[in-house]
Amino acid sequence: MDRFTELDEVVRQGWENIQKGAFWQQALSGDIDQRELYRNTMVEIFHYTRHNAVNQAFAAWRASSPGQKHLLKFCFEHADEELGHEQMVVADLERVGLLDEALLEADPLPPTQAFIGYLYYVGLALGPIPRLGYSYWAENAYGFLDPILSRARGELSLNDEDMTFFVSHARVDVKHFEEVKEAVAENATTEEDWQGVMNVAATTLSLTSAMLEAVLSKTLSATPA
Repeated sequence: MDRFTELDEVVRQGWENIQKGAFWQQALSGDIDQRELYRNTMVEIFHYTRHNAVNQAFAAWRASSPGQKHLLKFCFEHADEELGHEQMVVADLERVGLLDEALLEADPLPPTQAFIGYLYYVGLALGPIPRLGYSYWAENAYGFLDPILSRARGELSLNDEDMTFFVSHARVDVKHFEEVKEAVAENATTEEDWQGVMNVAATTLSLTSAMLEAVLSKTLSATPA
């Protein structure tokens, strides 16, 4: 099997597990406070997104050689491009009247903290090649997200201007995904490299699933019986 086909299957399985989860089913059913679910989801996205530029740059510390110029350039340029993207979340919430500064200042939910911490662990212990497994699916997520984003648009009467985090990312990430795929092809040269990329892809998708389930629990617990 082609290695990218194998990686794509890991990603597909990760999204399939997310889509089988209670969060996904509730979001699509509409049988929940959609505004609160959207707000709570976006708050957790804010929390982990604000770390992405830092942990991407941090991963360069574990490059096997300063001579890996293309890989290091990818890390630093991609980190720069990710910097400040959490402010899109703030703007989107404010635009639709759902911004609560206290939620942004509060601690993330435990699975979100685990997600953030895991990506720093990847940078500290594993390095930039395995971290490409996270970038690989994160930069190509919008096809998987379409059903739930379409539901949010309808339920909350959102347009493109209200969803800059998703819409702007979707446009930019077409290019980013090709850059990530090129970085994987150039730098994953051993079986250990490929296993690292696939493991990080699978683990970060699993942590995303746990985060979304926690968002659902938080939303349901705040909903009057």
